[in-house]
Amino acid sequence: MTTKFKIILSIILVFQFFFTYPIASTEIPRSFFVNTTNGQPHSIIVVGKNAASMDLISGNLIITKIQNEAYYENYVYVTISGSKQMEAFNGQSITLNPSSMDLIWKDNAGNTGKFAYDQSIGLINLRCDTTDSNNLKIFIDQNQNPLSILNPEVNRNVTISPDYSLELLDNNGNLPGLYTSGASVRFNAIFKKQQPGAFQHVKINIWEPEKLITNDQILIEAVAKNNNVILVGGPVANNIVAGLVQRGMSKVDWYTSPGEIEYIPNGLYLGHDVVIVAGADREKTRNAVLQLIKS
Repeated sequence: MTTKFKIILSIILVFQFFFTYPIASTEIPRSFFVNTTNGQPHSIIVVGKNAASMDLISGNLIITKIQNEAYYENYVYVTISGSKQMEAFNGQSITLNPSSMDLIWKDNAGNTGKFAYDQSIGLINLRCDTTDSNNLKIFIDQNQNPLSILNPEVNRNVTISPDYSLELLDNNGNLPGLYTSGASVRFNAIFKKQQPGAFQHVKINIWEPEKLITNDQILIEAVAKNNNVILVGGPVANNIVAGLVQRGMSKVDWYTSPGEIEYIPNGLYLGHDVVIVAGADREKTRNAVLQLIKS
């Protein structure tokens, strides 16, 4: 089986190299072939057991389509963070500037590295009023309504904005309070910002692609109930297609078809769809398969 499969794959590569795909007549959603949340295949290809070998080759060509669709979109975001120890004297204006800090970036995949802004952005101007050691007042930019930090000895973590916070440091040795009234206040200026996210495609490797194809005589019911089904060949070549034609679910005249793709919602089982890829003969079936691959 392994040797046969390798031969078939070699033939597939020859077809892909020498044939120009016709324009697709039917667009099949990517969600038909794979689970778009994780990229894993959830479709099975079924050829006729007694069909011509060309149908088996055509069926294996569809594996390349599933492989191309086997990816998922991962939302990647980057968090930039850093800090800098600073000191502000009573009434002195100072500027919090992320470009003056040692910044690092980290994404949700655990990758990390140094980060540097090309220019100063996200600047915040502060002015501290330290005249009351029990009520530190911090004026932000031009706002005349300060943040009042009552009992700064206890409340040492101060949120300035969504991107900035302060960690108050002891500037007064062993004396009570962080600082002497009217003196300077020391703090760590902490910057943390999440950059806008982006999507990346994460490719899934299908290690056993031969398991994506079977024939109409050995298709297991449990497999059909849990996968979308791609039927290769018309009613003469594929018994399952013949059954869909008899039940009136397939509307195409496959005996005269130049090669078509028919999408049948809930074709075999509720919640899973069927695609028939077929034509009046093996050559026209191959043309339909090439349309599917191109879509």
